[in-house]
Amino acid sequence: MRPDSVAWERAAEVRAAAQGWRRAGAVDASTEQAIREAYPDPCITPSAVWRVLTACMVAAVVACTFGALSLAFRPDRAGLQVLMFMFAAVSLVATEVLEALPQCARRGAAGATSLLGVVFLLVGFSLFLLETLNMRFDDAIDTALLASVLAWAVSAWRWGSPPYAAAAAISLFLFLGRLPHGRVLWALVGVALAGLAARRLDEASWAPSHRRGAAILVVAGILAAYAAVNVYSFDEHLLEDLGRFGAARVAPSPSLIVATALATAVVPLLVLMWGVRSRRTFVLDTGVVLLALSLVTLRHYVHLAPLWVILALSGAALVVLALAVERALRRAPGGEIAGITADPLFADERQQRALQIVPVVAAFTAPAAAPEEKGFAGGGGRFGGGGAEEKF
Repeated sequence: MRPDSVAWERAAEVRAAAQGWRRAGAVDASTEQAIREAYPDPCITPSAVWRVLTACMVAAVVACTFGALSLAFRPDRAGLQVLMFMFAAVSLVATEVLEALPQCARRGAAGATSLLGVVFLLVGFSLFLLETLNMRFDDAIDTALLASVLAWAVSAWRWGSPPYAAAAAISLFLFLGRLPHGRVLWALVGVALAGLAARRLDEASWAPSHRRGAAILVVAGILAAYAAVNVYSFDEHLLEDLGRFGAARVAPSPSLIVATALATAVVPLLVLMWGVRSRRTFVLDTGVVLLALSLVTLRHYVHLAPLWVILALSGAALVVLALAVERALRRAPGGEIAGITADPLFADERQQRALQIVPVVAAFTAPAAAPEEKGFAGGGGRFGGGGAEEKF
């Protein structure tokens, strides 16, 4: 990222934290104002809805312009590739210009142009491999995935976009799944990626968005390692299906099935323990999701009850466990146990409550009623005139 962009981002983080401290009652209004003056942020930050609308408008304009030029000039295959590379270059240059302007950096336009620039670049490169170089389809896919890893990783580092880090991780694991022993590579690289990215979560020299990207890589590594050892994934050859065309399936041995079944049960517990020890909320959330997936996997092989019953009981158990832990923390001396407290430390509770409302509303919203099918029902008619009238 540009040094100016990093400075603006750090100032925005401090100002947002000061606002949260003010709402939590930790500082007064004068202290918050002093913090805001000490960390000025020249960038204009509209609401999330406005940023999304701006990004959609910019994307629509660029896409329509590309479509209009394609229809007007009707380029051949080589011309279409050149047009895509031109749009990629223009979009990436526009992103650099927008990111350098504080009044435009956070309006959503830079995100749209960067996304379209990378997409145009990757699509044009893929067409170049297939149509110009006449590369075999399997080889073209592997090369395009490697290019995708590089493009999304560079974009995430340059513009500090955590979703681009997720795209780079997805491309990496898709490429690894196509290699021989892809499942082993998923497990090893997933563990290594999670471990290396976890060491950068509190790196002071990194920009806040880069640290958020590291958190996404931690989650991606955990999910990849879990997918590699999940018994259902192993039994159904889900990762093997990502391999190159013609890859043979090997029937799993009973010992491997037992080992993966144990790993399916143990990995979520290990992730939960890691989240508790590291005080990382997103790691805890990932462990809860993996635990739910393990219960669904168990239900697939052992029919204890209908799936909705298993999920309902699991959710109820988690709620009871959370209430019990919170009760124990509230009653503990000083309100904490081993450094863990139930109090939200200077957090913006309004956003948390808003996020908590979403699944509740989704759970209690009635499904859309199916339209009632009606057959033909004649209502009769009438005719007549000049004083005469009759019905039929």
